[in-house]
Amino acid sequence: MTTVETSTIYPTNKHHLPSPPSVITLHGLDLLSAPIQIHNHRFFHAPSSTTFADIIDTLKASLAEALEFYPPVTGTVLTNDENGDVYISLADKDILGTPFLVDIKPTAYDGDKEDLSPRTDAVLPPLTSSLAVKVTQFSCGTIAVASSINHQVTDLRGFLDFLEVWAKIARGEPIDLTAIPQDWAHQPGRFFSGLANDDSKMASPPFTALPHLVTGPPAFLLVSSAVTRWKLTKSATEQLKHDFSSQLAGSTCQNEQQWISSGDAIAALVSGAITRARQQGNVTRLDGRSSEGSETEAIAMAADGRDRAPNRNMANGHYFGNFNPLWSAATSRADLSTATCEAGARVALAIRTALKKQLSPEAIANKIAFFEQPELTHPRPGRISWAADIILTNWCRFDLQGPAMDLGWGSPFHATPSTGGVFPPGYSLMTMNKASGDIFMLITVEADAEKYLISDSLLTSYASLDPAHTN
Repeated sequence: MTTVETSTIYPTNKHHLPSPPSVITLHGLDLLSAPIQIHNHRFFHAPSSTTFADIIDTLKASLAEALEFYPPVTGTVLTNDENGDVYISLADKDILGTPFLVDIKPTAYDGDKEDLSPRTDAVLPPLTSSLAVKVTQFSCGTIAVASSINHQVTDLRGFLDFLEVWAKIARGEPIDLTAIPQDWAHQPGRFFSGLANDDSKMASPPFTALPHLVTGPPAFLLVSSAVTRWKLTKSATEQLKHDFSSQLAGSTCQNEQQWISSGDAIAALVSGAITRARQQGNVTRLDGRSSEGSETEAIAMAADGRDRAPNRNMANGHYFGNFNPLWSAATSRADLSTATCEAGARVALAIRTALKKQLSPEAIANKIAFFEQPELTHPRPGRISWAADIILTNWCRFDLQGPAMDLGWGSPFHATPSTGGVFPPGYSLMTMNKASGDIFMLITVEADAEKYLISDSLLTSYASLDPAHTN
């Protein structure tokens, strides 16, 4: 495919907003991983009332204006050689501009592909722009708008806040300045003031304070994985929750101690299938996973903590950065190894119990304080490590193709987190089509476990595999 146009977009200065700080120091929660990317691919039907050239002009102009509202997106992530701090530089020389690529394909749209992404690096190299955009037109008229952002700059919620502002500008609608951060500092503790207690210096699952500097990820994260993709219909999700809930004693919504959500049930279903596939495939337990003799497996999940702030003053666009206070559930290996609804229900309940405890405002405040201990965070990357047997990311709460993502000619008919990327084994990413209620799951395992995952009796009772999107 030939790139027909490449340009660089810089922020406008139309609104005369207050000057942002020249340096935004990143928080420990921003540095949990290397500078990987968050991808967003949106697909639109061909508009009938405007030309592709006009669409590109509108997208460029509106993106430049959106960048003015979100200065951190224009900056570059750098490291202070003296103290090891990692920061976003907004100095003029470090505002590199946003690469904006336009491609025209001679073929019709036939689904998402990795080459639609503006960049495909597994880890972004130093001195790279924080944001990149690529717009592709297919011969059938379908338009793909793909964006990627440096994950150290923000998490998915922050990225979507920016994309929604861009879309609103493209539609010609006014911007609500109260829904944009007034303070760009990556200091989440200010929203949880006074809640940390004596436990704040203690590591909480899945984190560990090491006596030495972290030099790299645990061994199991570096193993190549087989990627499978699944669909869980709305009716299948409802049936799964019913089947698991009915196995719990006194399982009514009035009995809060026994209640599980649909998300808990899905997490249990996926975690069990991964565990069983690994066992049947005789997958070696590498560094970072629980020991052979352990009776539990560690399930870790990222969770947006903005809604957990006591005064709810962190949500609705008021914090831009990473605020996924990772939590972990130590779950019975015996239950995960058993492909029955009864065992799955116990796993789901263990997940619900851990979530409630580890995502309370007090627990989050302690986690923030733990990450801010100078002896653990300087010099970067510090002494904080984490590991898990299974890693889950649930994006089902986010509407990736709703009206807020309309760029001026209708909502996307399809949206994905890209088909590319490098995923560790034992990982799952879940998204939802809000219109249908169907859930789409990316599930990875080691190569030796793939055939057992695909044939797992409990997983296949509810979810269907899409062979065309499995590799």
